[in-house]
Amino acid sequence: MSPAPRRGPGPAAGFTLLELTITITLTGVIVALMTQIISHTIRGRDMAYKALQRPKIENAILGQIVQDLRYAWMGGLSGDAGFLGKARQMAGMDADTIAFVTARRTRTVGAEDDGARRGEEPESPLTETGYACRVNPDNPRWLELWRREDYFVDGNPTEGGRYTRVYDKIRAFRLRYFPIPEEHTGEGEGLEEWDSRLKKGMPYAILLKIEFDTDEPRDKFEEERPPELIYRLILLRPAYNLPQGPAGAPGGTPPGSPPAGGPPPGG
Repeated sequence: MSPAPRRGPGPAAGFTLLELTITITLTGVIVALMTQIISHTIRGRDMAYKALQRPKIENAILGQIVQDLRYAWMGGLSGDAGFLGKARQMAGMDADTIAFVTARRTRTVGAEDDGARRGEEPESPLTETGYACRVNPDNPRWLELWRREDYFVDGNPTEGGRYTRVYDKIRAFRLRYFPIPEEHTGEGEGLEEWDSRLKKGMPYAILLKIEFDTDEPRDKFEEERPPELIYRLILLRPAYNLPQGPAGAPGGTPPGSPPAGGPPPGG
């Protein structure tokens, strides 16, 4: 009896076209859902970060300015000098400047012969201070806000001292000055400038407007976001009376020449 003929191999195992289509479709749906979840997670993280950053930056900027202004001082300065606010523009942005004397106690680096021991920072009961802007050298779409400090108060308290940077992503820094309401009318929008030598006094209130960004765009295709805004009316309570210090100057201001320094570069 002859052996039975061998049968050929059966059909190769694999997926049909329908199965492949269904698999690819399901994979696409899963990838799309995962992408959407990741995108929402990143967006939520960015929103939380921005929500935390904004008040932190606002408090850092506003806290310095408000404390300096609330202790503004003018007593004993020759020729009523001591408060100077100017309107300025830089690269098409508001970049106002302000200079005055504050009785707010600040810690500052003094001269070598001021009696302080090495490594200590003496307290200054009376300090020349001010704020000025310059164009951000790394990104000209922003301004940098700088604070001036000089505890050698002299006959020209709006100049000299050292500058430290407050914030580097400013879009606008604008100040408007208001006289005492009972004495002056017609200043609804405030004055753009104030010079105490001409006004024979200080403003009653200052309207402060600061526009700033919290971070840089992630890429060039990201839509530009509107700036954050600080809008605050600050009432001034000038400190006219200070005890005489041992040096015979108001508040015990030590004599001497202003330390090295000047306005921020480009300011």
